Amino acid sequence: MWMIWRSRNQKIFEGKDRDATQVGEYAQAFLHEYWSIHTKKGPQRNVVHNKWVAPEENYLKINMDRAFSETAAGVGVVVRNHLGQVEAVMATRVFGAHNAEHVECLAFLSALEFARDFGITHFLLERDALNIVQRINSDEQDLSLLGNLIHGIRSMLAVFDFVKVSYVRRTNNVPAHIMSKMSMSLERSRVWFVNFPKIVTDAALEDLK
Repeated sequence: MWMIWRSRNQKIFEGKDRDATQVGEYAQAFLHEYWSIHTKKGPQRNVVHNKWVAPEENYLKINMDRAFSETAAGVGVVVRNHLGQVEAVMATRVFGAHNAEHVECLAFLSALEFARDFGITHFLLERDALNIVQRINSDEQDLSLLGNLIHGIRSMLAVFDFVKVSYVRRTNNVPAHIMSKMSMSLERSRVWFVNFPKIVTDAALEDLK
């Protein structure tokens, strides 16, 4: 699905037109690489990097952040490819949030809904909220006041072909942080697939230095 959506966007926004055979061959090559990566044996552990790290080729990385105050709350989402290039951006206001942790969970749900709605099926999901990341990745039932939201996030993760939720340092999450701040001034959600806000693309370029 992601391959079809990407080919459609390239045709509309970049004038690049691939026929069905090319898209199919590309998807088949992606599937082969996917299985070659995920059938490898060996121990795995989470590694916290000192800078933003691009995903492997044919995967996307989704970074998100939240903004919260007494009067408003919002979420920023930035999707990037293996070259570190911005593929999509979203900023959305959040209503009815009770506290910062509540917004954290809503940020995860917003990012997952965005991925689902636009056919992104293989991606890494990063957020600089260690507590929430650990609770999402835990096998234990969450009995806190946020338990229903945590369960909802876990259930949504199961609909994707591949997704990994990881913690990232705040300094490695700057583009998403910028979008979350921008969301606070919006009355509704905004999504960009081209002509991204310059402040976000500049921050993304800084990540690659």
